Amino acid sequence: MEPEPQHRSWDEIIVDALRAPATWLFILGLILGAGTVHWGVEPPPAEGALMVTLHNDSDVAIRAVHFDFGHDLSESSIREGEIGPGERRRVALNHVPGAGFNVEIRYTDGQVQAFCANRGVGGWAQEVRVYR
Repeated sequence: MEPEPQHRSWDEIIVDALRAPATWLFILGLILGAGTVHWGVEPPPAEGALMVTLHNDSDVAIRAVHFDFGHDLSESSIREGEIGPGERRRVALNHVPGAGFNVEIRYTDGQVQAFCANRGVGGWAQEVRVYR
């Protein structure tokens, strides 16, 4: 005759789990993983995208923005649509921080601004403020 299986209470199951080394390694991993956020370590966004926030600090709406950028053997460009006065737009560029990128801004009144932005600026989250 087989012995009857013992039914364990929840507190016994929890105590046994806390005694297991794997549980403590898991908890340590959670703490260290959460610590990178609290210590100010900024991991790059998915697939190394440079996140640029363009602020329209002028009193004229932007009709279009054209970003040109490249590194190594790749060249890319992105076009963005209208950005009203005081508004901002966040754009993901497949680009490395610090290399700079070209920006051409066309305002609704016909004026055009063109410049190289953020050469030498580090970090995966950057800002560009435009005004006239």
